Amino acid sequence: MEKETLIRPSLLSADFNHLGNAIKEAIDLGVQDIHYDVMDGTFVDSISFGEPIFKVVNKAFGESIAFDVHLMCVNPLKQVSQFAALGCKEISFHYEALTLGDIPRIKEIRGQYPELKLGLAFSPETSVDEIKNLLSLFDFVLVMSVVPGKAGQKYIEGSEKKIAQLDEYRKNFNLSFKIGVDGGINNVTGPLCVDSGVDWLVAGSYYFNAENKKEALNSLHKAKVIE
Repeated sequence: MEKETLIRPSLLSADFNHLGNAIKEAIDLGVQDIHYDVMDGTFVDSISFGEPIFKVVNKAFGESIAFDVHLMCVNPLKQVSQFAALGCKEISFHYEALTLGDIPRIKEIRGQYPELKLGLAFSPETSVDEIKNLLSLFDFVLVMSVVPGKAGQKYIEGSEKKIAQLDEYRKNFNLSFKIGVDGGINNVTGPLCVDSGVDWLVAGSYYFNAENKKEALNSLHKAKVIE
């Protein structure tokens, strides 16, 4: 079985003609979380999945696997409320899309959806120092190791240093947020991020393009994660 939901396949890299089969195969392999990218064509150039598809896949598979919704959009807190109302339990949105007026809304949303886990994603141009004062508000942080908005990009070297900074920060200040990384994860960059303190890896093209997905999952970590 997968260790502590360490690997999260990204549906953005799946075959859209067989989306249900892709999710079912991940479940059969023991994967417990699927990464679900929402792109609005404004915050990023591309447009991807939205609420209608989420309703369908969550109804079909939501009892067997959790959907980790990653919002790459403007006005993210509106989208957070909409996806939370549909039953999503884990949602991240971008620091770069936040306004000062959004900070009080984060607390309101927590009160409205107490079981919801909220994450702060941040793009490669943003430093850890820029977000550190907000970390106590979130359950997890998503380090973008590629430019948001396109699948299949190459991992940006040095992204693992941000993971190490975040890991050190949470230890020093006794915080409990988890750390994920998204972009260009493969059998080289995955173990590098694990060594730096990451809690989970979002894997897109490397996983979905693999002939043997079980071997691909195991190669993303130095220890065997799928028996």
